[in-house]
Amino acid sequence: MRNYFIRFCNKIVRHTNWYNNIYWGGVSKFWRQNTFGLDVVNLGSGPALYSFNYEENKKCANWALWPQSLVHDYNILRNYFSYIKEGGYVLIVISPFSCLKKIYDQKHNFKYYTFLHPATIQNFDDKERTRALMIKANPFGQMPVYCVKQTIKEVLRKIKKMLFPPKKDIQKSADAMMSGWLKQFEISDLSAPLSEKHLTEQESRKKTLIEMVNFCKERALKPVIVIPPMHHSLSLMFPPEFKTNYIDAFLSGIDVPVLNYMNEVLMDKEEYYQSALFLNEQGARVFTKRVLKDIGIYV
Repeated sequence: MRNYFIRFCNKIVRHTNWYNNIYWGGVSKFWRQNTFGLDVVNLGSGPALYSFNYEENKKCANWALWPQSLVHDYNILRNYFSYIKEGGYVLIVISPFSCLKKIYDQKHNFKYYTFLHPATIQNFDDKERTRALMIKANPFGQMPVYCVKQTIKEVLRKIKKMLFPPKKDIQKSADAMMSGWLKQFEISDLSAPLSEKHLTEQESRKKTLIEMVNFCKERALKPVIVIPPMHHSLSLMFPPEFKTNYIDAFLSGIDVPVLNYMNEVLMDKEEYYQSALFLNEQGARVFTKRVLKDIGIYV
């Protein structure tokens, strides 16, 4: 009877948003990855996660996670490239600050233990891997009180959202996003050249990007770099010098197609966005069709 109860509770927990998208950061899609011969996959962080919707294209997959760096993208690619068909496309999605290093703590690594090979996990900890696999297999059995609390909180949040629908404020989200970036990367002037520290980071990230591109080409895959759209309330905050220093310099000399939609007029409709940086489902469907057309498939 007790085992039946635990299995029942596990079933409920595995269908919650907090468990799949908050606790595990959305990696459960890799637990279910079983489609081979994929035509297109995209990597990336938050903007990529919300920019691509392949509901109409079953031979495509969104492998983005949020938050995530290029190094993590590369590790996912190395683990799962065999699911992509020969000649398939790998969309390497970058954001305005992808060229800089982001500091991720041990907690961030936790989700990767459930689907990546140990050799590709930074600062690997065998005890943490064991704990992650135990929670994945039996979440309620491993942390019953936490599961109950988080599930109740999720139900209450849904009720609150139904009774008091949140108002979308694109400009406010743009201000918050830019403020967060400047603080995170310790930047005071977006027009100024990169600091010595940031130049070193950019060179390191560029090496990773080149390795990803070469990895794809060596396996007869087609890499394409994609810069997703953002609402003009955010894109207008980036001066021309920023594109030169943070994007053009980062991508210079890398022999792959680059699709830059950062200032895409056709995607600059508020109805497409849930925030200044993230597309909503409608926007993602429109953008996905645009990208697939631009790379020459599903026209």
